[in-house]
Amino acid sequence: MEEVTTLHGIGHLFMTIFLYCFSAFIVAPTITDVSMAALCPGKDECSLAIYLSGFQQAITGVGSLMMMPLVGSLSDKYGRKSLLTLPMTLNILPLARDLWCPETGWRLELISPYVSVNTTLELKAVVLDCVTGARDRVAWKGSADGQFSVASAYTLLTHSETPRPDMNIFFRRVWSVKVPERVRVFIWLVSHQVIMTNVERKRRHLCDSDVCVVCKGDFETIIHALRDCPAALGIWNRIVPPRMRSDFFSRTLMGWLYETLKDGLVVDGVPWATTFAMGLWWNWKWRCGNVFGENRRCPDRVRFVKELAKEVWRAHEQSTGQGRARIHEERQIGWVPPREGWFKLNTDGASRGNPGPATAGGVLRDRDGRWCGGFALNIGRCSAPLAELWGVYYGLLLAWEKKCSRVELEVDSELVVGFLRTGISESHPLSFLVRLCHGFLAKDWLVQISHVYREANYLADGLANYAFSLAAGFHFLESVPLDVVSMFEADEIGSTRPRNIRM
Repeated sequence: MEEVTTLHGIGHLFMTIFLYCFSAFIVAPTITDVSMAALCPGKDECSLAIYLSGFQQAITGVGSLMMMPLVGSLSDKYGRKSLLTLPMTLNILPLARDLWCPETGWRLELISPYVSVNTTLELKAVVLDCVTGARDRVAWKGSADGQFSVASAYTLLTHSETPRPDMNIFFRRVWSVKVPERVRVFIWLVSHQVIMTNVERKRRHLCDSDVCVVCKGDFETIIHALRDCPAALGIWNRIVPPRMRSDFFSRTLMGWLYETLKDGLVVDGVPWATTFAMGLWWNWKWRCGNVFGENRRCPDRVRFVKELAKEVWRAHEQSTGQGRARIHEERQIGWVPPREGWFKLNTDGASRGNPGPATAGGVLRDRDGRWCGGFALNIGRCSAPLAELWGVYYGLLLAWEKKCSRVELEVDSELVVGFLRTGISESHPLSFLVRLCHGFLAKDWLVQISHVYREANYLADGLANYAFSLAAGFHFLESVPLDVVSMFEADEIGSTRPRNIRM
């Protein structure tokens, strides 16, 4: 019985040895195949690969002989027998380069059985940089630019997959309403339900009654004090437009604030959110004056709130230079052929979810608008900027293989155009693909990069959406696909689409 107990105590060592031997059995043939593909492509035999494999095993064996006694000595000294598992455990994990083939990409048949479908799709959008020679870098996952910030760390820590309301939109409305700062802070306190009504004061044992001291007809909750109390109700009935009263007086506190603070509705020349916020603030001030006996005489409180809201809005317009309404001009936007002797490359990327299922597409055309080649790429799962960059990369690859010496590259993403023109930090998660694009741009040809509206990138956008219906991977399009023939013909005859442009 004692021997069985002893064996049970070292069971973890047997499990580690089993995993080590099993992983070596699985990984060893893969390493040999990758070595042969790199050293002797297209051949069934490769003596150099055999010598290299033998040398690798010799180095591994010598390293194990040196490390095992050292780790064993340390474990005896500190009483940590589990340290004996360290060298074997490290050998269980295969290297990323063992699962990557330069010609075909990731060896997904070896990866997909052990990871989720989403991880497999995300992996399809990543490449190992075997071209530029750049080294691996550390980047912060929580931000788009790879730089650490306290805000991004808080977002990661508080992230939850459980469905819940997006409070970011709500608080953006709170802090963007055009009123004095103290009014915005008050609304923020109301949204957190921390203003001192009698219900809250009684909960904190600061008073004996939670009944409203003004009407004495209900509990003094926040929604009662600010809307439902007769003292506030009479003012709101005269301020709120008749068509809005049903929803205004029936919503809960958070829904009430959310709906009334949204942009777009203008009443008597003033945004309704501004009038509502000023009414909310002064209702609370007048209520506090009633309770503490500090109210000043105001003959017409409704007129006071409306005129004050107009004054606040007028001051905002003057302070921001928006006294005149923003002028928008409708323009007809369409694809414009390149200059004589040039080719035009239009690319686009799409991501349904950002990150989500992603594709890219592009088309190369000559001076007469003729189709010179195109592509559709079903990437996998990634963000919209990464999909846009994949479109640019494969578009440049297509133009280079077509031996185009002068290319006008048009992209409808200002972010990506900025990356291509000014570069990107080394810690940015997209830096590897930007470097690959810069490698193409540095070749012996002329490439002019410009940003265009989506209406001028209509065909590339159609190809990116068409790629969602294709299998994963790159698809070269020698001729125009039937799904986008109408878009191609529309560009060919010079048709345009309207767009409102801010002047």
